[in-house]
Amino acid sequence: MEIPAKVRQAAQYLVEMYGDHIEHLGQYQGAEAFYYRFPDDVTAGFPPVYLVKGDKLREVGEFEALEIIGSFVENLSESDIK
Repeated sequence: MEIPAKVRQAAQYLVEMYGDHIEHLGQYQGAEAFYYRFPDDVTAGFPPVYLVKGDKLREVGEFEALEIIGSFVENLSESDIK
């Protein structure tokens, strides 16, 4: 799926620092979900999640972002988290 311009604009500062790593997650509670995947060699905080519904964008961070990302991952266990 093509990344919407509003998501690219919201993540522009991350793209400028770390490169273009925006990925589509799928549908989440009626919105299209995207997130910024930090490169493996970057130690950073929570990856931001961008929810797009219609013409509205909502940026989600911290534990809520992890919860959303986790909802797209099957069989996630603590041993998988580094």
